[in-house]
Amino acid sequence: MFEECYLKFVRRAGAALAMSAVAFAALAGDPPRAIPLDPQKLGARPVAQNEEAVVALLAQRIISGIASGDPYLYLNFIAPDYSEATAEATAKSAAGREAFLQKRSQPASALVVSNLYLDNTVVNEREASCTIIAGAEEKAALRVNLHFAKRPEGWMLLHSNGLSKLARAIAASPQPALAKTGAGARSMMSSTENEAAARSFIAKKLSEEHQIGKLTRKLTQERLHRSLFSTAHGSAFFARVQQFNAAPFIAASYVQLVTDPAWNRIVYGDYQKWIKAYDGSVSGIKLLRPHGIAVDANGTVYVADTGNRRVLVLEFNGPASQLELSYVGSLGENELSQPMEVAWDDRGTIFNGRDDMIWVSDGGANELLAYRAQDFSAAPVVRYQSGELVLPAALAIGRFEGRSDGNIYLADAGSRRLHRFYFDGQTLTAVNSIAGEAEMVPAGLATDHWGNVYLADASYRRVQKYSANLTLLTTLQPEDDTFQPARFQPLFGSMALPGHAEPLWSGYDQAFLLEQWSENSGGRRFELGIDFVLEGLRLSEDLSSLDFAGKLTDAGYLKTEMVEAESNVITKSFFAAWQNAGEMRVEYDRRNANGELIAPGYYKLRHTLQSTYDKPQIVRESEAFYLPLYYYEDCGSIPARDAHHFRGQRRSDFGTGPQHSVVTDPQAVIYRFAGLQAEIKYEIKAGFFAALGEVEQALHAGQDLIHQVKLPASASSATEWLEIPAQAVAGGKLDIRILKTGGSGEANVTEIWLREAHFDAQHPPQPDKNIAALPRQFALAQNYPNPFNPGTTISFELPEGFRGQVTLRIYNMLGAVVRELAQRDLAAGNHREVWDGLDAAGRRVATGVYVYQLRAGSFSATRKLVMMK
Repeated sequence: MFEECYLKFVRRAGAALAMSAVAFAALAGDPPRAIPLDPQKLGARPVAQNEEAVVALLAQRIISGIASGDPYLYLNFIAPDYSEATAEATAKSAAGREAFLQKRSQPASALVVSNLYLDNTVVNEREASCTIIAGAEEKAALRVNLHFAKRPEGWMLLHSNGLSKLARAIAASPQPALAKTGAGARSMMSSTENEAAARSFIAKKLSEEHQIGKLTRKLTQERLHRSLFSTAHGSAFFARVQQFNAAPFIAASYVQLVTDPAWNRIVYGDYQKWIKAYDGSVSGIKLLRPHGIAVDANGTVYVADTGNRRVLVLEFNGPASQLELSYVGSLGENELSQPMEVAWDDRGTIFNGRDDMIWVSDGGANELLAYRAQDFSAAPVVRYQSGELVLPAALAIGRFEGRSDGNIYLADAGSRRLHRFYFDGQTLTAVNSIAGEAEMVPAGLATDHWGNVYLADASYRRVQKYSANLTLLTTLQPEDDTFQPARFQPLFGSMALPGHAEPLWSGYDQAFLLEQWSENSGGRRFELGIDFVLEGLRLSEDLSSLDFAGKLTDAGYLKTEMVEAESNVITKSFFAAWQNAGEMRVEYDRRNANGELIAPGYYKLRHTLQSTYDKPQIVRESEAFYLPLYYYEDCGSIPARDAHHFRGQRRSDFGTGPQHSVVTDPQAVIYRFAGLQAEIKYEIKAGFFAALGEVEQALHAGQDLIHQVKLPASASSATEWLEIPAQAVAGGKLDIRILKTGGSGEANVTEIWLREAHFDAQHPPQPDKNIAALPRQFALAQNYPNPFNPGTTISFELPEGFRGQVTLRIYNMLGAVVRELAQRDLAAGNHREVWDGLDAAGRRVATGVYVYQLRAGSFSATRKLVMMK
C-alpha cells in the first residue's frame, strides 16, 4: 500500500519535472493550476521502486570494482560494522571500510579468472544476499557470498565470506577478470550503427501542448516582452511534494533557478506561473557575478557568489505557491579567491542536513574545497591543491540510488581534464582522471540517480555521458548550429507522505539543458533513455566461442539472446541481469538451451532492455552474422555433449576428464554429422584412449583414410587438424568412422572436433534466404484480401526499439467500435491479426465499408476495408 501511494503521488510530482524548464511555464499562458499535471501525460517517470534491482546493481558495482581494481566504486557501501569470514578465519572478524582496504592490499595468490558474474540474488524487506562467482581455469571456481542490510542511508554490505581475498587474488592476476579473446580471434563485426545518443538523450518539447520546442531570448521577448537574462550560467532545480490527510491534500513546489552573472541575480520560478528574481538588495548583501548554484533536498540554495568571494546560502520561505528566497548566511568568506562552482554532498543521508558538505571549485587559487553546510564560521574541511589543477571549474557529486557514493567529479578548464576523487569523510583521494580534447571547455557537470556523469562541453558543443568510473558511454552532439550546451541537469524530487518520518527521494528520467542565452538558444528538455551499443563481435581462433563486447548507456535490465536470423527462433538466452551503465563483455560457448552446440548459419543478437525509470521494455537487434560449423564431441559423456554419436558404447568409468570418457566398439565407432555443404572445406581433430587393451585403429572420413594409430594398453593419443576430402561430405552428410585394424582392445575415441577449415570472417557464405531485419518505422498495411468474405488479414510493423501497448480496432462508418482485434503489449517486429468478419458479440457484420485503426505509442494510422457478401 505504501509503494502504491508513493507511486501515485510521486508521479504526480513529476509533472513539473517533465516540463523541465518549469520556471518558464508562464510562456504557455495557462492559468495557475491547483494541483500538478498528470506526469504520465507529459512522460515523466521516477526510478521504479524495485529493491531487487537496487541490490543487483550494487552487487554489479562491486563486481566491476573487483574486476578493475577500483574499490572506490563500492567502498561507500561497505557498512562501518562490516565483517567477513575467509578460508583462513571462518569466524566473523570486524573489518569496516579501512580494514577492508588494508586486507585487500595484502599479498595473495593470483586467481586466473575467465569470468565474474552474479548469482542467487535474494531480497526481502530489510536483508538481501547474493553470490559472486569467479569462473576460473581448471575448475577452480571461487564463490563469495555477500549479505546486505537496509540501513537509513540505503543498502549496505554487512558481511561476506572473503570479498577481500577475491579482490587480492584478482589484483595479483596478470590476466583480466573479464572474458578474454585470444590474439588470433576472428572479428565478425567491428561496430554496429551507433544510434545510442538519440536513444539515450531523447529530445522532448518543453511544452507538447503549445508546441514550444526550446526556450530562447527571442521567445521570451515575444511572450513576456523582456529578455529574462543577460547571461545564463548556473542551473538548479528544487522539487518537493507534500501529501496531507485533509484539504488541500497536496502541496507542491517545483522551482527552477538560473544564475545571471551579468545582471547579478538569480532568476527562479515555479510551474504555477510566477517568475521572480533575487539580487540580495532586500537583505543588503547583494550578489556580484553569481555563477554555480546548487540546491539540497530541503530547499537550501548554495550560490558561488564569485565577485564577493564566498558561497551565499539562501533558503525558500513562504507557501508552496509563493516561495521566496531569503538570506541565511555564507561559507568561505575569508578562504575563497574566485569560487566558480558549488555542489551539494548529502553524505549518504538525503534529508539529514547535519552531515552535509558543500564542495567549491576555486578558480582563483586552483583549489577544491569542502565546507560543512550548516557551519558558516568554520574553516574548510577539505582543501585540495595539486599541480594537475590549473583552472578547476565544473563540479558534481557521485551518486548511487540518488545518494552520495563518496565520489567527487571535477572538470578542470586549464588542463582540460576530468578528475574523479573519493572522499571517505576525512581524506580526499585522487582516483583517476581522463584527458579531454585540446580545445575542450567544460561548462557544467552533473550526475543522475545512478551516478552517471554528464559533461557539457561549450567548445565542441556537446554533452558527454560517462559511467561512474569515467568510461565514455555516449555523446549528445546534434547537427544543429543553435545547440549551445552550458548545463545538462538531470532532475530529482522528494515526496513527503503522512505517517512517514522520512520523505522519499528519486531521480527522474527528465533533464533540463541550459544553453548559452541567445536569440536561438537557451533551454531544452531531454528524456533519459537506455541503449546497448554492440562494439565488437569476435570468434575465438579455434571457432569454439563467441565473444561480444559493448556498452550499456544507462543502468537497466539487459537480456541477450542468440536468434536464428531466418526463422527468428531464439536459440539461447545467455545473459539476463540488472547492469550498471558501462562496458561489458560476454563470452558465449555456442551451445543452445539444451547444452548442444548450435548448427552453422546466420544469427542475430537480440538485446531486450528495461530501464529503471518504469518504462516499457525495448528491443535491439544486431546485424545478422554467420557462425561457421564447430562441433565438439566429449565422447562417452552425456548426450548433449556427445550429440552426434551413432555407433559404439558410451563408457565414463575410466576417469574424470574429457579424455577419459570413451566410446568403444569391437569393430567400429561411428559419428554422423548432417547439414554440411559440399562447397565448404572441413577439418577434424580426434583423441583416443586404449581403455580396454592395446589396439591398432584407423580414422576414416567417409570412405577415405585420414589417420592411423597404434595405442598400447591405457595409452592416449591425439591428432592434429586433419583436412576432410570433399567427396566425404557429398550429399551433406559426413560419417566419421574409427575402425579397429588389430590388437586385443576395441576401437575407441575420447574427443572429436569438427570445424570449417580456413574460415574467413570477412567473407562468409551468402545466406540461402533473405534475412529479415526488424522494421525501422511503424507501418500499417492494407488488409488482404480486400474486399473480403469471410475473413481478412491485417499486417503491421513495429520498429526496432519499440515495446508497449498496441491497439487494433475495427470501426463502422459512424465511428462505433465493431471489434477490438488487439489490445496488449507487443515487441518490435512484423505482426498479423485476422478479422473473421464478426463483431464483438460474435455476429456476422453487414456488407459495407469499415475502418481499421492501429495505435502504438504515439503512432496512429487508419485504413479502410470492405466486407462484401
